[in-house]
Amino acid sequence: MDTKSLVKLAKALSDPHRLCLLQEIARHEGMRYCDLLECVPLSQPSMSQHLKALVEAGLVKSEKVGRSIHTSLNWVKLQELEDFLQSLKRS
Repeated sequence: MDTKSLVKLAKALSDPHRLCLLQEIARHEGMRYCDLLECVPLSQPSMSQHLKALVEAGLVKSEKVGRSIHTSLNWVKLQELEDFLQSLKRS
């Protein structure tokens, strides 16, 4: 994992609202955006900004399905992050 990607991931994970969003998405894989609004106490514009940061960091994927937007975790990026953290442990 390159340094630039790692910095983007760290910034995305440094916000408590984003961590909460990640937890909700992990609990309900393929969760609709409108359902996330009901689970997390954020305004729609605020949630959009937080989700955008998570998508840009590569932690979350969003997909338009019909008239809804579904969110899911990007397991490849999460595995990269886990591998990086494990490498620190071995150092």
